[in-house]
Amino acid sequence: WYKPKLAGEVRAFYDTCIPECATDDDTFHVNRDMCMATDDVLVTFLNGDGQRCAANTQGEKEIRSATSGMVSGQGRYWYKADAAAKVRRLLETCHATCAKNDPGLHDKIHCQVMNTLALKFLAGQGGTCDKQLPGFKFLGAMGTTKDVQGAFMYPKSGGSEVQQFYLSCMRGWRPSNHAAGTVQHDAERVRGKTLKEA
Repeated sequence: WYKPKLAGEVRAFYDTCIPECATDDDTFHVNRDMCMATDDVLVTFLNGDGQRCAANTQGEKEIRSATSGMVSGQGRYWYKADAAAKVRRLLETCHATCAKNDPGLHDKIHCQVMNTLALKFLAGQGGTCDKQLPGFKFLGAMGTTKDVQGAFMYPKSGGSEVQQFYLSCMRGWRPSNHAAGTVQHDAERVRGKTLKEA
């Protein structure tokens, strides 16, 4: 209980209360009354561009339902703050994988670039890939031998970012339709702890 003369102070206090989203990096947008998903693996999975998360979970349904009901999702995925626990459980099932059609290397830590448009661009033979995307920075040349020339690899943990780089090589690509501006899955935190610790 509070005295009526304190109503303004109580209202000001209420205005400071922000609902909690699934992770520390997911941001609550007051004007939409929704949280925006930021996990790169999750967003890439939801876009249908690869990566691995459990399908048809309550968290995925909450995200798809909230996002489909929006007039302009701006190429982002949204969910109600009261669904944060369901989305967090979905995130716990997500794992970075190699980008689509790229094989894992024997060390089980790296993947080999097989995307023909990206390989052409990386070999200096033309193309319009976006070098500003984080995925480009993950790419490194593999050692060359008489059998392997012009081969590139990247850490599997960067598979989602590399997939976005590949998509940038395609004609008609627009960043707003893909997972730009996301947080790397391994870096996601819940109240300062990793997803596994939370």
